[in-house]
Formats: sequence, C-alpha cells, structure tokens
Amino acid sequence: MGRKNKLFSIGEISKYTGASIKSLRYYEEIKILKPAFIDPYSSYRFYSFDQIYLIDLIMFCIELDIPLKELAKYIDENETLDYSSLLAYGKKIAKKKMRTLQRGIEFIERVEQRITLAEKNQKAKKIYRQEIPEKSFYVIPYEKPLKGADLFELAKPFFEMEYGENVSYEFIEYGYMCEYSPSDIQRYAFMELPKINSDEILPVSLRGINPVPKIIPGGTYFCTQSETSQLEEAPQIFHKQLKGKTSKDRISFLAIETDILVSKYKVNKPLHELRVIAL
Repeated sequence: MGRKNKLFSIGEISKYTGASIKSLRYYEEIKILKPAFIDPYSSYRFYSFDQIYLIDLIMFCIELDIPLKELAKYIDENETLDYSSLLAYGKKIAKKKMRTLQRGIEFIERVEQRITLAEKNQKAKKIYRQEIPEKSFYVIPYEKPLKGADLFELAKPFFEMEYGENVSYEFIEYGYMCEYSPSDIQRYAFMELPKINSDEILPVSLRGINPVPKIIPGGTYFCTQSETSQLEEAPQIFHKQLKGKTSKDRISFLAIETDILVSKYKVNKPLHELRVIAL
C-alpha cells in the first residue's frame, strides 16, 4: 500500500493532465506510456508524478498531428526517450503545419476577393467587361449540348483528381466551354490546372481518360451572370459585343461558363458566369 500512496491512480492522472482514461489505456497499448505500477491482484494502473511530463508531451504530439506510433520510435527498450530528436521532429512538423495554415489564410483571402468582384459585377449592367488573365485548363471534349446529370457525369472525373503536397491552395475553376470557329463548334468540360510550386505539369489519368492541357487566352472578356446555363446561347447573348458577327460571319470566339461565388451562395442553384472573347 505504501507504494500506491506515492503514485496516482489512472483516474487521478486523467484529471491532472486532461487525458481521458481511454486515451491513457491506448498509450499503454501502443507502448509509449507504461504505468509505473500495475497491481497484480486488481490490475489497477498507477502513474508517477514524472510521467505527467510524458503525458503532456504525448498530448502536444497529438496537437501537432504527429502520429503516436511515430512517438514510439523515440522510446527505446529501456524506456529512454530521445527528447532532442523528438523535439527536432516536432519542430519540423510544426513548421509544415504553419505553412499549411498560411496557405489556407491566403486561399480564404483570394476567395473573399472573388466574392467581392462577383457581387460588384452583379450591380453592373447585364453584360459587363472583365479582365481575366491567361489560364491553363485540363479539357475533355464532348460532341453535343449536354444538360443536368449528363454534364455532371462528364465532369465527375475532375473531382477525383489527386495532387501532391506541391500544389498550392487555389480557387479552381471548372465548367464547360465552346470554341466557335467558322466551320464548327468544339465543346469541352474543363478544370483549371492548380498551381504547383515547381513548373512541372501534373500528369493525370482518370478512368482511362487523358485530359488534355489547354491554354485559355487572357484579355478583356464580355460576361454575364445567370442562375441557368446559357452556354449554348452565347452567340445570341453577345451578338452586339462580338460586333454582330457570329461563326457564320467567319469569326472565331471562345465561350466559357463556370460557377461563381457570392455571399449568399445557393448550393443547389449556383450562379453561373458566362464569358466570351474573340480569338
């Protein structure tokens, strides 16, 4: 009994450290926190005062998203903790987490800027001008006008794309576009290529479909907003802006339709922006 009086019960150590009893049992299971004493008759667990520091360290690792099984690598057979190596590893993880958070903040700020611009354009005339930089898209061609579920099914592979850690957080545009020429119309589903920290283009293969990278010209676009798709009506909607010329008048132009964000975003009925530019 004298030994027990110098130790904390599992309930007491849980209260002092904030670690749940279930968590303390799990730490023992994965061999990163062995109780100082286990009663051979009752199997009750007891912990020493010094183990509070190790429990605090474990909880710190959890906060940094360090897998606890990684922590076990820094404890040897004699229950000696390589504190210096663990701290160096924790510092590395913490810096990575800080970079991720900073990228997240920058992404939020860019989305806020897009919302402000979209709402400013809402107050403009029905058709407005917008300067849009050159973009890179992955495109998948399709042959005839599609609507609803067919459009979603065509674009669904884009949502299954996986990129590595080199990809920066960006507001990725996706949607549909038509490339009008005097002879025909080329239709595509598209997804904007995310920016990556190096200049390499990410090789992607989706369900046997190989999206083709395509450069979209920058410049002054004529735009309009609508709750319904108007992509196929682009030649009529922008008749004046294209100076009265359509593909029949031997002019080529690009029509792009994508969802845009506003403060009160209707999830089931998002706002579309239709853009055109002469090629």
